[in-house]
Amino acid sequence: MRIFYTIVIVIGICISSSYGVFAQSTSNDTKEIEQDLLLSKEFLHKNIDSSLFYIDKALLLSKSISNDTLLAKSHLQKSSILIFKKEFSKADSLLQNNLEKVLPKHIEGQTWHNLGTIQYYKQDFEKALNLYLKAVEILENAGNRKLLVNSYTNIGSINASLKYYDKAVNYLEKALPLSDFNESIRLQILVNLSSIYYNQKLFKKYLKSASKAEQLAKKHDSKRVLSVIYSNLSNYYAEEGAEYNKAILYGKKAIKFKKELNSLYTIGLTYNNLGYSYLKKEEYRNAIIYLDSALPGAKGLLKSYIYNNLKDSHIGLKDYKKAMHYADLKDILKDSITNAQQKEKVAELTEKFESEKKQQQIDILDTKNELQALTISQQKYLLMVLFAFGLLFIILGYFGFKNYKTKQQLDTVLLQQKVRKMQLNPHFLFNALQSIQNFIYQNDKEKSSSYLASYSKLIRMILEKSNDDFISIEDDKLALEAYLNLQQLTYNDSFSYTIDVEETVDEDFDRLPSLITQPFVENAVLHGIKNINEGCIRVKYFKKNNTLFVSITDNGKGFGDEKENSKKLHKSMSMGIIKEQLKNLNKTSKNFNGNIAISSSTTGTEVLLSFTAA
Repeated sequence: MRIFYTIVIVIGICISSSYGVFAQSTSNDTKEIEQDLLLSKEFLHKNIDSSLFYIDKALLLSKSISNDTLLAKSHLQKSSILIFKKEFSKADSLLQNNLEKVLPKHIEGQTWHNLGTIQYYKQDFEKALNLYLKAVEILENAGNRKLLVNSYTNIGSINASLKYYDKAVNYLEKALPLSDFNESIRLQILVNLSSIYYNQKLFKKYLKSASKAEQLAKKHDSKRVLSVIYSNLSNYYAEEGAEYNKAILYGKKAIKFKKELNSLYTIGLTYNNLGYSYLKKEEYRNAIIYLDSALPGAKGLLKSYIYNNLKDSHIGLKDYKKAMHYADLKDILKDSITNAQQKEKVAELTEKFESEKKQQQIDILDTKNELQALTISQQKYLLMVLFAFGLLFIILGYFGFKNYKTKQQLDTVLLQQKVRKMQLNPHFLFNALQSIQNFIYQNDKEKSSSYLASYSKLIRMILEKSNDDFISIEDDKLALEAYLNLQQLTYNDSFSYTIDVEETVDEDFDRLPSLITQPFVENAVLHGIKNINEGCIRVKYFKKNNTLFVSITDNGKGFGDEKENSKKLHKSMSMGIIKEQLKNLNKTSKNFNGNIAISSSTTGTEVLLSFTAA
């Protein structure tokens, strides 16, 4: 039976003067402060009083020159000293003073790190982890690799002590490649990693990290670390590798160092593991020698393991009387351990029950108080809330109804506009397509191509602009040209047309309601110049006093009266819908006003549209 020995996890304290590069200063005071910080750090592990002397000197000088950065570094250094002295309240006060100021990120990160170390020494591991993680977040953003090593290592070490091995490995493996600058920290990380790898049965990684740790420990003559490494290697080769000669070799090396270090308790562990290795080799007398050496000072489970190994060794020598003796001692000890464990468990459960019971009573009282406070608050504000809701309901109802009516009217107008814009005369479309088809059959490529271009331009313009309230003069002109060109095709060029834009009009920026001119031009073609030889349609855009005019004239016979006028306007483009469109735009578009004037005589008809600039 074996025991695997792991190294005691060491929590590192960030010391502000260890790292951090600041801009060079010509000030003698600044140089003196930096020098005092370095001296304080150097004396930290040698002479605590000297370390305090230099850091107090640095603090006074930093305050006298009002340098917040140097003062923060001094607070960090002194907090590290106070943590070593276990004066946690004083250390916390200095660190909180740092957090009240805007400081460089690496100093802020070190501050959170030292706050985490305080909580670690207080055994509040949850708080310690949260503070270390905060430090890591800041230091990662600062991009300072050296400062991250301590935080990563400490997070890994705490997780290892809590047996959260996956998390521990994650952070220790992140710390390892950053530790090249400090072999002592690298050695600590390697030993901790090897112990965790062993517990997780990752033996390849264990042997690799243990070998690297051994080399570093030899280089620095670290007997304590070497004793741990050799004890664990001895156990590995005895239990997992079944290479008992190697197990004995490493076990004896561990014993040598432990004797030099006078590790009385831990030497018992190694004696037991060495005896276990001889037991596995069936060298029972050698096993008994080392197991007897392990008994003095052994307690609890270790003593039980030693008794069990002694029993097996005497069985191997066929000394059954002694074997029974150690078996009885083991059973007595086992019962004693079991009883102690049961008592401890009962005490733990009792304490937990009492604690939960008290907490439950506290929670009940808190809940009652909260309910009483809530009841009073509800009674106080109930009438106010009801009144506010009633008033709000009335206001919302009024505006909701008004908005509904307005929306209903606007939806009707918009629907009519879309119908008007999208509904071109189907006969016109059919006739135009048929005429284009005839040219194609006649292999008249020039005319078929020209009219197809006009047709596609008109359809595209209608599809693209039908949802816009306004279009430019240029787009309106292009649409009319395409439309009239197709109508000439349909009527075999029986009429002519002109479209003029005066210089007062800016074709790109002056705008008018979308496609509003097309119904009037269509009406002139279908009714105005119908049955007229050499019919002519003229469209003219011009401006007077910031008012845009569009004149559409034809040389037809005109309308007999207003009643006939209203009948002859093409049914799909009724005057009523056009007027509704202008009425809606007059309401919704700022500074816009549109009007229609129609005059007719026996020599022709003129439609004059006028708009303020849209």
